[in-house]
Amino acid sequence: MQSTSEKLKENSNSSSLKDIKCWIVTEGMAGTENQCLGVAEYLDLSTVTVKRIGLRFPFNFLCPFIFKKAPRWAIINDEWPTSSENGNWPNLVIASGRKAIPATLSIPNAVTVFIQDPRINPKYFDLVALPAHDKTRGKNVVVTTAAPNRINQASMNEAMIEFAHTLAHLPEKKIAIMIGGNSKTHTMPDDFAKTLFAQLLPFMKSGDCGFMITASRRTPEHIRTQLKNLFSTPNCYYWDGKGENPYKAYLAYADIVLVTEDSTSMLSDALTTGKPTYRLSLIGSSTKFKRLYTNLEKACGLRKFKGDLEVWDYKPLNDAKLIADEIKKYFAK
Repeated sequence: MQSTSEKLKENSNSSSLKDIKCWIVTEGMAGTENQCLGVAEYLDLSTVTVKRIGLRFPFNFLCPFIFKKAPRWAIINDEWPTSSENGNWPNLVIASGRKAIPATLSIPNAVTVFIQDPRINPKYFDLVALPAHDKTRGKNVVVTTAAPNRINQASMNEAMIEFAHTLAHLPEKKIAIMIGGNSKTHTMPDDFAKTLFAQLLPFMKSGDCGFMITASRRTPEHIRTQLKNLFSTPNCYYWDGKGENPYKAYLAYADIVLVTEDSTSMLSDALTTGKPTYRLSLIGSSTKFKRLYTNLEKACGLRKFKGDLEVWDYKPLNDAKLIADEIKKYFAK
């Protein structure tokens, strides 16, 4: 195995990171892929290619716990180079997802950065970046407050322009409501929509607030229907999943954000904006999620929603830039 110093020496022919060829390697899940892309966007790279991979049996079950690397025939991606095509390999790999690990480690001479907890010793990568609520630590581990993302001022400004007409009818003070759903750790109660509506009804009656609501694929169908029917007043906008997604526009226009507590990524997105953010309670939790809430309460003042809509200031998260800065330091050694 080539040493880190040898990798960097090979890559030092590049005058800057603009000359670095980067691959994003994931299993194709939008959430993890966006985390990697969010980091890459802060590196000002000229070449970034997304590689979505799968693994054939038995590597799909045994990697990375038994096998750390996967042979070419086991990697499901038609554009994956053969071992003889070294000229096509990247200098930098930013990866996330269990099945992405053996593919990433099979790439020769690349600096490897893994986003999230790899569940194996971080020594197999050059850098590992994971949120503080994960317990893996090491000399090459970058600890973030929450999850990196693609939320930044430039992208939010673009979203504001794109959806300005769509949201123009809402009152000046706007509340974004981001709804997740059922997961391994959380369950959405059947009366979730009705309870939320009752809590927000006084603000709706006042006419001072506009509400921007979106649900996810994990939101139970009957709750999506209830949300759409309940939040159908003139001072509300419910995105029904058709057309362009206004998610970033919601975050950009919002004065306050409400997010269901099942989603690390949505909580991270909201707290990257610097907007006051409340978490909406669901049934269930986990030790890891409880650590996440505590960390976000300390860092950003995250609050549990109890019917109040107060405003406070905090330093916005920017975990994607934090990781990107560590990568730049790594190449600058």
